[in-house]
Parts: sequence; structure tokens; C-alpha cells
Amino acid sequence: MIPRLFELGPIPVNSFGLCVALAAFGSSILLAKSFSKYELDSKLAEKYVLWGIVSGLLGARIWSLIHRWEDTLRDPIGEIFSSAGFIFYGGFILATAVLITMSRLDKIPLSKFLDALAPTLAFGYGVGRLGCQLSGDGDYGIQTESIFGMAYPGGVIPTPPGILVYPTPLYESTMAFLICGVLLVLERKKVAPYLVFAWYLVLISFERFLIEFLRINPKIYGSLSEAQVVSLGLVAIGFMLSYLAVRGTCGSGYGGSGRKA
Repeated sequence: MIPRLFELGPIPVNSFGLCVALAAFGSSILLAKSFSKYELDSKLAEKYVLWGIVSGLLGARIWSLIHRWEDTLRDPIGEIFSSAGFIFYGGFILATAVLITMSRLDKIPLSKFLDALAPTLAFGYGVGRLGCQLSGDGDYGIQTESIFGMAYPGGVIPTPPGILVYPTPLYESTMAFLICGVLLVLERKKVAPYLVFAWYLVLISFERFLIEFLRINPKIYGSLSEAQVVSLGLVAIGFMLSYLAVRGTCGSGYGGSGRKA
């Protein structure tokens, strides 16, 4: 693994930070295109991506600090400024709240905003997981002796010598990019309002539910981890939103975009 790529004088350039920058660049382009398809101002895309990344990283860190509260109490400064320890759902919840609030202030129809945002969320998650893979920040999976295993000897949280684990960040990144592709197809098909975002919730949450069986996370409810419990809740919300969208009970359509409710 390559947690630190190189140094520019006294400034270290870390692989995770580089992936965040790449995610910001790619997401800005993708969101601008989606905004244009929904007849929204594409110039707003950069602002939403910037605040989405900032609030997402902050939420992911806060959830991690709460989740690892014993370590946080033992070494608060070290935990706060560690390059490892980000939990996706914390970032998703805070970023969603911040971005929806911003869209309300900009008077953007919620249906258009959420549907336009969905592919970008999946894309950004995929690039972010590549950063986890390169940095070896502990998001890898359980030990395995299969041909699919790999070691993270130079990671931020290295694996023990001779131990192979599932490279779950690679699996998640691959699935996130595939989900992004599916959502872009739905976007082009001009489906009902909220349906693209509904399927984002279903697909990304189902992906996370499955990958948790290979990850190192404590079980809180039978054989399910905290992330799996949250995933099931979001899958249910996604299916309900999808059902309401198809029935046309979520909104009256996209107005001048010509899209049907």
C-alpha cells in the first residue's frame, strides 16, 4: 500500500487525499452534466460537491469517533486527526442534510436535486474507496487463505506479517462504479421523479449490506453489524420511495423538463 505518495517540500501528499481531490474533480463534472439534464444551473455543481465532501468527511469522522468512543476518550487528539477511521453512513447522513438544506435555500425542486445527485454520490463513493485501498486504512476485510486475499503491510493500519485479507475497498469501489452506471442509464430514460435516488438508496445500501459479511466489524444484532442494520433501513426507504415514485404520489413531475411523474 502507498499511504504517502510523495512530498512537496514539507507538505506530504497522501493517497487518500489525492483520491478525495480526484473525487471532487470528477464529481463536479458529473454533477454539472446531471444538473443540465434536469434543467438546473450547472454552475452550482462545484459548490454542492465542495460542501458535500466537507460535510461527508466530517460526518464520517464524527460517527467514527462516537463508534470508537473508548479510543476517542483515551486519545482524543490522536483519534480526531488520524488518517484512518471514517464511517460511510455518518458522512452520508450529514452530507445529505447539508445538501438538502442548501438546495432549499437555492429553491431547487427536491425531486430534481436528489435524482441529479444520485449518480455523483455513487461515483464519489467509488473513488473514495480507492483511497481506502491505497492507504490501507483498516477498511479491508477478514482473514482469508483464498486467491482473493492480499496483504496491507505498509498501510496506515497494516495487516500482520503473512496474513491475507479480503480487499473489500476494491470490491466496494467496483460495485459503486457499476451502480453509478445503472443510475446514469435510469437518468437518460427519464424515469419518474425520485426514482433515480430511490434506486441509489437500494443499490448502495444492498452493496454495503453484502460486503459487511467480509469486513471486520462487531455484530450488534445477532449476526448483523451496525452498518447492516442501517443498510436494511435505507433499502426499505428506497423501495418505499420507488413504489411511491412509480405510482406518481411523490410529486407532479419535472415541469419544463418534459419528464413524466
